[in-house]
Amino acid sequence: MTQQQDLNTVATVSAPDFWPEALAIIQSAPIGLLATSHGRQPHVRPVVPAYVGLRAYVLTSSGSPKTHQVEGNELVELLHWTSDFRHLNLSGSAEVTEDTDEIAEAAPHFPYTVDDFFGPDIRAPAMIKITIQRVSITTFNDIIADKRPRIWRASD
Repeated sequence: MTQQQDLNTVATVSAPDFWPEALAIIQSAPIGLLATSHGRQPHVRPVVPAYVGLRAYVLTSSGSPKTHQVEGNELVELLHWTSDFRHLNLSGSAEVTEDTDEIAEAAPHFPYTVDDFFGPDIRAPAMIKITIQRVSITTFNDIIADKRPRIWRASD
């Protein structure tokens, strides 16, 4: 399977019925918080992921703490939080790739130019691919009304 076929396959996976709202949250709050862990210690850092279907992509450099943490524990979570207190949690499993063709396939989906991200002074590019397995949306109004978050889980 080519990378383009892989991107197309991921894009057709059954998404939650509230996925358009999730994408609106991502668009209004493109900086997400990526949670990884090392041993028992969690790590959270800002990232600007690209989304294709139910897969998120995060650019980084090879050998970064993020790549080491993902290689040690594939379970990650992304959080996007808007100024009107809507938040979107995306949980899934991640893997690291340094395949330049695969990075090039994902590049058009980032909200910035990938070539600008990887300048001449940065270490070799790497990308974290996250297959989203759980999506939840909570709003401030939902919390006040004591409503539960809307949750979607990938079917097994």
